[in-house]
Amino acid sequence: MKRHIVSAAEPRQGGARQIGTRGGPGDLPPEEKRGERLWRRATQVAIIVTAVIVLAAAMVVARAVLVPIVAAVIIGSVIGPAMEAMARRGVPTPLGSALIVAMLGGLLYGAAVILAAPLADWTARAPEIGAIVQDRFAALKPALHTVSSFVETIESIGRAAEPPMTVRLADSRMLESALGLVTPAIGELILFTGSLVFFLAGRIQIKRRLVQAIGPRSTRLAALRVFREIEDRLGAYLVTATFINIGLGVATTLITWALGLPSPLLWGALAGLLNYIPYLGPAVMALILAVAGIVSFPGIVQALLPAAAFVALTSIEGHVLTPLIISRRVSLNPFAVFLSMALWTWLWGPAGTFLAVPLLIAAMALADGVIARRRPDLPG
Repeated sequence: MKRHIVSAAEPRQGGARQIGTRGGPGDLPPEEKRGERLWRRATQVAIIVTAVIVLAAAMVVARAVLVPIVAAVIIGSVIGPAMEAMARRGVPTPLGSALIVAMLGGLLYGAAVILAAPLADWTARAPEIGAIVQDRFAALKPALHTVSSFVETIESIGRAAEPPMTVRLADSRMLESALGLVTPAIGELILFTGSLVFFLAGRIQIKRRLVQAIGPRSTRLAALRVFREIEDRLGAYLVTATFINIGLGVATTLITWALGLPSPLLWGALAGLLNYIPYLGPAVMALILAVAGIVSFPGIVQALLPAAAFVALTSIEGHVLTPLIISRRVSLNPFAVFLSMALWTWLWGPAGTFLAVPLLIAAMALADGVIARRRPDLPG
């Protein structure tokens, strides 16, 4: 009887094994397995690319709102430790945030008042400056005319010819155009100020809510470390860069004053401000000093001397001082800086150029925090 039961069960088990081996999903041919994995991976890549394109389009459309808010969050993250120190001394957080924002606004207003007169003077001399530059480079007019004619010929290929007599009316709505440029700037400034005040006032609560929304305790601790690392790196970069740029501005002011270039305070302030933009800012400043020297001095050597002195100064600052000081806390890859500037300038224009390096530093701190949790222990 036992032998009969065992013998009857064996075919059933064998049949079950045969059915499972024939009908299981893992018994597809290797070619079909590879094709299925390939299509699954292609679908994932397509979804990611589509999400990136949609996100980039949304960032471009919402630029007027996102740029002031992002700038306020970055500056607020740098000022945050000072707010914590004031809170430990008994200063209420809303009052401290209002005081810090008022102090920053007062400094900017004072700088604008000091630089308004020389800036207005040079702006009023714009037609004169253009005429002087054309006169100084009169010898290059034939070559420039040849190049412009060649470019015009290339551009005219395939383009419909204009009528022989074209009457073009000048735009008489200059005031309306000026208001159209100034009004969004005022709105963005108000949005930036309000975002900075409220972010400083609720910074601790915002961080606590974000951390509490994360799952397990180990992940929360890792998130706190990432937030702290982002604030430390941003603070180290922006504070150090600010002091370096102030020193560069003072040195530029002294050099232009010693060389006799008018409005040395204006050139020093522009040099310190544009130096926040790596590579591009110093190049633009050197060009500005070259034009100012050509307008102010008769000789070409004396005219180009301020620009040459600034190039030497900014070369020492950019290749010796800044890497020596900042690289101890924040190491930046030049290629990554260039790509970040290109990306954020394309998305947000000049404001994105200013925010490119801080955003890159925050992204690097976040990536380091995520990779450090997943990095395997390698031998050696």
